Amino acid sequence: MRIITLKSVRYLSVFFVILFAINAIPVFAEEDLIGLTVNVNTATAEEFVENVPLITSELAENIVEYREEAGDFQIIEELLQVEGFDRSLLRKVVDFLLLEGIGGDECTC
Repeated sequence: MRIITLKSVRYLSVFFVILFAINAIPVFAEEDLIGLTVNVNTATAEEFVENVPLITSELAENIVEYREEAGDFQIIEELLQVEGFDRSLLRKVVDFLLLEGIGGDECTC
């Protein structure tokens, strides 16, 4: 028969504290994100922030500024050129992004 010592109780309590701390950290899964779809070529900074999860106001302004300087986005991956937008974020929010209005008046497509 084994007797539980004070030392083993201490280790066990530390283990449970660590286990609780790990489970208390919020985790964002793509399927848990809620929002609305926006057209990246026409959305305002406010529309990005209000409708696309994880998009901050600073990032939304960077997107609009980039679009105004470089023209309409031709592919969704072009968002990776925007300061603050990385591949991990794109994977999480791609379902909320729509690409319409490519080409402008000169388009013959």
